[in-house]
Amino acid sequence: MQKGALRWGYLIYLGFYFLPPLLQQQTNGWHWAAMLLALAVFLLIFHRIGSAQLHERWWLLAGMVLTASAITPLNSGSMSMFAYVGFFIGFWCSNQRYALGMLVLLSWQAALFWWFYPSVWLQGYAVVVVLGVSVSGLVEQMRLNHQLQQHRSDEELQQMARQLERERIARDLHDLLGHSLATIAWKAELTEVWLDREQPAAARAQLAELQQLARQSLQLVRETISGYRQQGLEVLVPTLFSQLRSNGWICHLDADLRVLAADSPPDIELVITELCTNVLKHSKGRELWLSAHGDGALWQLRLQDDGQCQAITPGHGLTGIQERLQLLGGAFCWQLAPTCFTLTWPQHSPQSLQLAASKAEHQVAAHDPKNDFIQGVA
Repeated sequence: MQKGALRWGYLIYLGFYFLPPLLQQQTNGWHWAAMLLALAVFLLIFHRIGSAQLHERWWLLAGMVLTASAITPLNSGSMSMFAYVGFFIGFWCSNQRYALGMLVLLSWQAALFWWFYPSVWLQGYAVVVVLGVSVSGLVEQMRLNHQLQQHRSDEELQQMARQLERERIARDLHDLLGHSLATIAWKAELTEVWLDREQPAAARAQLAELQQLARQSLQLVRETISGYRQQGLEVLVPTLFSQLRSNGWICHLDADLRVLAADSPPDIELVITELCTNVLKHSKGRELWLSAHGDGALWQLRLQDDGQCQAITPGHGLTGIQERLQLLGGAFCWQLAPTCFTLTWPQHSPQSLQLAASKAEHQVAAHDPKNDFIQGVA
C-alpha cells in the first residue's frame, strides 16, 4: 500500500508552497533560504516515511507538522505541508481516527494562521486545501484496499480451482483404474488356482487376458494424462459387458450407443465404468440390465441387476459419481430391491433436473426392466 500512496507524483501539491512568496514583493534572500531549508527537511521526511515502520510513522508525521509550523510565520504556503499531513491521516486512519486527527490538525493550522495571517479568506482557503488532499488519502486507501481484496479473491479462486482439479484427477484415477485393478487381482488369483490344479492351458489363457487388461489400463492412463480422452461408449460398454460375462454375468442392453456416445460428456464413461465395477465387486446377482433413453431434453440411464442388497453405503465411487452428475447439471439416485442406479443429465438444454430425477425414481420403482431389455452385446 505504501508504494501506491507515496508516489513522487503527489508532490505536485507543493505548488501551493511557492505561490505566496512569488506573489509577495517583500520576500528576501533569507526568507527564500529558510523556506528552501524547510522544504528540504520536509522532502527528507516524506522520503523516509515511505519505508518507515508502523511505530515510526507517527513520529515522522509529527516532524512534518513541526516543519510546517516552523515555516508558517514566513510562508503561508505551509498549508501545502499541512495538506500532506492530512493526506497521510486519511490514508492510514479509519473513519473515527480520521475525523479526530483532522479536527486536531485543522484546529492547530487555524490557530497558527489566525495568529500570523488574520484573514478569513485565507483560513477558508487553507481548510479547503488540507481537507481536499486528506480526502484524496481516503480515496487512495479505499482503492488499494479494494485491490488487495481483489488480489485475495483471485488467490482464493485459484486455490479453489486447484482443489477442484485435484479432486477431478482423484476421481478419474479411481474410476479408470479401480475396475481394471480389481479385475487384474481376480484374474491373478484365478491363474493361481489353475496352476494349483495343474492346468497350464487355462492358466495361460488367464494370463493372456490379464496382459491385455494391463495394456488397456496403461492406455487409459496415457489418454487421461494427455487430455482425458476417453475411448467412447460404443467401445466401452461392450468391453465392460465382456468382462462381466467372463465373470458369469448375463448382460442386457437397451440403448443406441452411437446416439448416446455422440451426445454424452466424457464423464458418463467414467460413471458407467464405476457402476459396473461396483456390480462386479459387490453384487451377488448374475443378470444385469443397462438402458438409456432421451426425451429431447434429458438423458436417463438405468443400470439394474438381480442381486439382493439390503443397504448401500456411499463410498468414494458413488460420491464421485454424484459430484460428476452435479457438475454436469444432472442427478443421480438409486433404489434397493431390485438394485437400480439412475442417472439423468441434460441432452441439449438444461431442464428442471429436480423434476427429472423425481420422475426417474418413480419410473424405476414402477418399471420391470426384464420386459423392455434386449439381449446384450455380442
